[in-house]
Amino acid sequence: MDYGTDKRNPDPKLRTRKILGMNVLHDMAYNASTNSWEDGVIYESKNGREWNASIYIDKNGMLKVKGYWHIKLIGKTMTFTRV
Repeated sequence: MDYGTDKRNPDPKLRTRKILGMNVLHDMAYNASTNSWEDGVIYESKNGREWNASIYIDKNGMLKVKGYWHIKLIGKTMTFTRV
């Protein structure tokens, strides 16, 4: 399967855009009380879907990005390490 372009995007005009370098997170708002970014959206090019998203840095300095559908308890968290 070729993941070079956004073939699964529901908008036909966007299906030829390159995935590499594409902004996949948007509308994040910083919440000082939880030290996290909330109420955003993450785009998953593999399926052409958007999910609710939140981001935070854990106590070990790892960046955690969580994608979920309406309920934050049910979702998938990706962990990123600073290089």
